[in-house]
Amino acid sequence: MRNQEVINKAEVTLGTLKTGGLMNPTQASTFIRMVQNTPTLLQDARVIPMESDSQKIEKIGFGQRILRAGEEGKALEAKDRVAPTTSTVQLTAKEVIAEVNITYDTLENNIEGDNLQNTIMQMLAERAAVDIEELILNGDTKSEDTYLAQLDGIRKQATSHIVDVAGEPLTRQVFKQGYKAVPPKYLRVPQEFRFYSSPGQEVEWKDKVADRQTNLGDAAVQGGLSSAFGVPVKGIANMQPYDADGTDVSDILLTHPKNIILGFSRNIRIEVDKDIRNRKFIIVLTAKLDSKFEEEDAVAKIIKVKE
Repeated sequence: MRNQEVINKAEVTLGTLKTGGLMNPTQASTFIRMVQNTPTLLQDARVIPMESDSQKIEKIGFGQRILRAGEEGKALEAKDRVAPTTSTVQLTAKEVIAEVNITYDTLENNIEGDNLQNTIMQMLAERAAVDIEELILNGDTKSEDTYLAQLDGIRKQATSHIVDVAGEPLTRQVFKQGYKAVPPKYLRVPQEFRFYSSPGQEVEWKDKVADRQTNLGDAAVQGGLSSAFGVPVKGIANMQPYDADGTDVSDILLTHPKNIILGFSRNIRIEVDKDIRNRKFIIVLTAKLDSKFEEEDAVAKIIKVKE
């Protein structure tokens, strides 16, 4: 396909994508799935399509023993009867915007056959997923960065179980302290939880595991997901180090992946312009989202781990 044919086809495709700016429900659902499938924290999280900018998620559970010693022919007394605990998680979507520039050469070199629409959508999703991960992870309403100041991310939301290792290097004991900080009632299946760390910390831990010269050590060096006390350790690109008293340190979060809720509004907009002088398409994506822990008490945050 010649360059000009690709450009003409791109104009038609982008015209059908924007549908007056607002994606139709099928397009929105497809795009949300693409974002979720991009290899970021979003791939692990529980993504909930929001029907409006504000949505409540109902929680119900039993936080205490419900069984009692039975006695034939006798009902339980009122003091022995229990009721489930109910509460809600409130999601309030904030607007985010992304601009993606696709040059004519990029289109010509990467698009084959009739896959143009899927390729453009995938480009948008991959770019948006990285930015969304940064917001839901590092968001801070007190930040000077206007993008991050839109909401408090999960690093800031984790407040109940803080383990401050004061600049200690990453060791088995660091993971042990984080593990023990989470109430045991949540850690019934440890292998389903994750230690989310910076990429550097993940590499450091794999290196320590590799020193054991076992099959597990070999697997860690080959890129396998290493674990600590049965909990997989996973590096997240946007879990960046920070300075603490002149030392580069970072945080580690311990939680169940599905405890992280990402509410994604279906009202996703795509607007398109063509820059003929610079030979590129400008695609602006607008979406609304929010992120919360379903159960913040089931999270531990290890802070100031030396990089």
